[in-house]
Amino acid sequence: MAPSPRDRSPRSKQPAEPKPSRDEPVAPKPSGDEPVLPRVRFVYQSKDKADKEFYSNWQMTGELLDKHVFGKVVPGELVARLEIEIMGRTPSELHDLDQTLDRKVDLLWRVPFRGSWLYLVILFEAQSTVDWRMPLRIMHETALVYQELSKDPEVRKHGKLPPVLPIVVYSGTRPWTAATSVEEMLSDEAQAFLPYALGQKYVLVEEAEEAKALTALDSVRDAALWLRYARSHEKYREAAAKLKELLPEASPLREAAVQWVRSRMIANGAKEEHVERVRALDDLESPVIETIWDRDFREEGREEGREQERRAMLVRLARRKFGSETAERLAALLEGVSDPERTEPVADLIIDCASGSDLLEQLERTVLADSVATSD
Repeated sequence: MAPSPRDRSPRSKQPAEPKPSRDEPVAPKPSGDEPVLPRVRFVYQSKDKADKEFYSNWQMTGELLDKHVFGKVVPGELVARLEIEIMGRTPSELHDLDQTLDRKVDLLWRVPFRGSWLYLVILFEAQSTVDWRMPLRIMHETALVYQELSKDPEVRKHGKLPPVLPIVVYSGTRPWTAATSVEEMLSDEAQAFLPYALGQKYVLVEEAEEAKALTALDSVRDAALWLRYARSHEKYREAAAKLKELLPEASPLREAAVQWVRSRMIANGAKEEHVERVRALDDLESPVIETIWDRDFREEGREEGREQERRAMLVRLARRKFGSETAERLAALLEGVSDPERTEPVADLIIDCASGSDLLEQLERTVLADSVATSD
């Protein structure tokens, strides 16, 4: 009897010893020899690069796929055929038809199908800010992936292309407001031509929202997310302790977690001597780091409070000029909008518009729909 999707999940197949980070294309069958785990050199990293470190590891990517992809995007009967335990990294430099370097994507994974030449190619993008053009980027990168795959002897032999699954992991704290497919970006007139264009869609993983919903830390990725988006000292300490418990001493994910903390400290203006004190998971519990996190807790709370006051003020202005009905509809439109760059133009529109219907129409057509393009 074929194993269930859960039986084929990376979590159930998780080895006792840390899984190697495979930087070479996966072989048809595993060799059985585990290479020595590389050490991660401590360097100053941007937040996007630090995010990428987490998902450069087989275990972290496997846990993400198990939660968001297998049995959902990828049907259960296909999951049972995937060789998850020998998934591997492939070169992420993509070339156009004349062999010039066109783009270097964040990560590219390949998962073989059991007993078949076919494999699933996973195009992975780590994103810390909202990019309204993301569907276009994914469409371009997917086309380049297929150009690379067309050179594969097995692909050429069968004359068929394997599936490519784009995944965007968003680590920002504000809601993702960009489209998740090219189709959503098209005007009404362009919809008629959709069969002749690519309706490229990607899997969106919003880490901050996922972290809010966590009630227990059952995996390394859960603990890492809780650490990233901790809103209290208690959660921060629990996540740091859980990471130490779940990760073996030799795991590269230990150093990846530390790199992410260092990158966040640098972005928050921490002094270099404080950053240099953080070189291991044990250092996360130091008073210096807790002080920096405490400042983040306070700042996030103040910013959220300011946005609530700004939205309430805009609703009051609309009520005084256009009446309660317009004010109530405006409040509904602004609910959940936390980006100041999207709410600041609303006051000008309230002053300039001659009627409540004109205000609401312009908001829906411009500010609230498209202003995200200016925030990247």
